[in-house]
Amino acid sequence: MPFLTFVTTCRGRLAQLQRSLPTLAVQADTAVVVVDYDCPERAGDWVARHHPQVTVVRAADRPRFELSRARNLGAAAAMTPWLCFIDADVGLRPDFAARVRALLQPGRYYQAKPRTIETWGTSISASADFDRAGGYDEVLQGWGKDDDDYYARLEILGVRPGTFPGELLVAQSHDDDQRVAHYDVKDRWVNESINHVYCRAKIDLSLVLRAPIPVETRRQLYEQVRTAVLDAHATGEPVEIALPFLTQETRACGPVEARLVYVLPNPRGEGKPKSGAASLIQR
Repeated sequence: MPFLTFVTTCRGRLAQLQRSLPTLAVQADTAVVVVDYDCPERAGDWVARHHPQVTVVRAADRPRFELSRARNLGAAAAMTPWLCFIDADVGLRPDFAARVRALLQPGRYYQAKPRTIETWGTSISASADFDRAGGYDEVLQGWGKDDDDYYARLEILGVRPGTFPGELLVAQSHDDDQRVAHYDVKDRWVNESINHVYCRAKIDLSLVLRAPIPVETRRQLYEQVRTAVLDAHATGEPVEIALPFLTQETRACGPVEARLVYVLPNPRGEGKPKSGAASLIQR
């Protein structure tokens, strides 16, 4: 019986999938799910013809690529105790499954060490922990932070981070045009600013309120953050967002309102990731 399912997604990345998928399909005691997310190159048809043992999930009539939604669809088709999310531009060494299987322990999730920008979203987690965390946040749009947000919510649940050797992954380098081709916002760093502020605010609100944030509230929050960041980027002004989370009547002085305030001096940034940047969850 397979112990792990690889979940990979494709929209406009067929050439990369053609190189990476064979390295997933040959791994011992594993299964593979490919999500064809309205791929213009009909990736699902190619997979069905050349790798019939691979499960294909198809999502049609999608105006844009939505990575979180695509990953959740793939995970829903998996039947194994462990899930490995891996992008179409990342392949595997032949001994990947054998080596990581010996590392897997309950209560942990795993990332590559070292990681590159191409392998940042590759992770292994227990299917039960994925379900407890609610999967990937489908409110997130565009490039950036979907994986960090998932890792943070796993850690809030007490799932501890672990690592597997980064040398087991084989990444295919490509330019930013491919990264953002099927997203609305074409500047990846601006979009990461949107997603980072949203994730930071969502996590803070959930921790303060000691409850998950309902999806409709998350959608409203995301639109508020998105508008503020895009406006700030257009004008060159810093982003400042104040989110009320509590109003309480005082004994004699009227109501007091508590707010969470987020200030982002430069939503475009320098276009260079910083190795010392803090996680969404402080360790």
